[in-house]
Amino acid sequence: MKLTAINFVIWEYRMEPYKISTVSRQLKRSLGERSVNDLGRLTRFCRREREVTPFRLAVSLIESFAGRSATCIADIQRAFNALCATTVRYKPFHNQLAKKQFPMFMQALLDELLNGLACEVLQFSSDSPFATFDHIRIQDGTSFALKPALVGVFPGRFTTVSPAAVELHADLDLLSETVNGVVLSPDSSAERQFLPNVEDVVGGLLLADRGYFERPYFEALEAAGGHFIVRAGQIINPLILEARQANGRRVKRLHKQRLKEVASILERFDCLDLTVQFDGAQGPWLCRLVIHPNLKKGAAPRYLITNLDPAVFTPEHVSDAYRLRWQVELLFKEWKSYANLHAFDTANPHIAEGLIWAALCAATLQRYCAHVAERLFNVAISTQTAAKCIHHVLGSVLRTLIERPRALNEPLERALRYLADNARRAKPERDRISGRLKLGLQHIHAAA
Repeated sequence: MKLTAINFVIWEYRMEPYKISTVSRQLKRSLGERSVNDLGRLTRFCRREREVTPFRLAVSLIESFAGRSATCIADIQRAFNALCATTVRYKPFHNQLAKKQFPMFMQALLDELLNGLACEVLQFSSDSPFATFDHIRIQDGTSFALKPALVGVFPGRFTTVSPAAVELHADLDLLSETVNGVVLSPDSSAERQFLPNVEDVVGGLLLADRGYFERPYFEALEAAGGHFIVRAGQIINPLILEARQANGRRVKRLHKQRLKEVASILERFDCLDLTVQFDGAQGPWLCRLVIHPNLKKGAAPRYLITNLDPAVFTPEHVSDAYRLRWQVELLFKEWKSYANLHAFDTANPHIAEGLIWAALCAATLQRYCAHVAERLFNVAISTQTAAKCIHHVLGSVLRTLIERPRALNEPLERALRYLADNARRAKPERDRISGRLKLGLQHIHAAA
């Protein structure tokens, strides 16, 4: 059969029917009416189903937050009425959000979405040294201010500027680009207590910023067989047992010196790969410290502590792997810029927390749509671009989910095809040279 240019595009993007049906079933299983209403009853958010059912509320919240229209609670109420074809007034709608079970319900829904709407999109090529790891986990947090009246529930670190603030601690899985879990805490809480359980990291590699460096945790992780790259602050002062440059040449003058004693000469070297010893109540701990100077004038060098084998992983490997931590920063940008994660004008802590979980539910669905579009249409998708534009097509999907769930395949396929056409990664070749694919990461659809 001869294909015209237009027919060729249609042929290129045509999917097998069972594939879109599989995606549709996954979506209805996690965000379907029965499952969400059951979740509402389980969390005691709703004992009797009236106009504002748990299902309708959850779907309308996701539609509102993903559509970049949620600037106040009245916006959410109007979006609910538009999506569900109802005329619920502001006060009874507000009363539903004010229930103490509301944040419990939304957090439980987020857990369901994270568990049910995830698929691997990246993998390491077999010749990459990082292919030995089952998973790469990235730990970090992001914070933002709330209404000052909430200071008693969510105290912030900066009491003058932001007396009330929260921090979200995310554990991101690199290969699926989906978070394993999110913990919400007052911004004044220390970050280190939110590191993942040691047993969950065994078999993989953990990347973490300097706020999470805690020696006992990483000692335990190493003893259990886990691996890590964590940034350390300038306060560390281990004993240097051996020092080498990136080319393997030894630097004898640093031997048996304390790190702070030689800090003034570190900038003379492009890179240092040190074996160091930390002393403390638990006894000596030997690890590897990779130091890179900061190119900004007067800035302190970057300290990366790791237990990766220097015979397999070069200092460049360590540095490039740590740069993958930037993927969690891009996730936070999606949450705040394209899923309406911000402070609402409310002094009710239940509403404030519940709407935070609602924003994360919307962001999770946005990423899921980007990932399945990538897998089904065999194109590399930018999750950030998908989050920017998905509101153009997501409304029809969610409206069909409410009104005619059996007819979900058609609007869902149309939405995913839209992402395949409009949310492709701009420069995949650059990703392989200097971006996130540099270490041998590859899209699963391309490796198949």
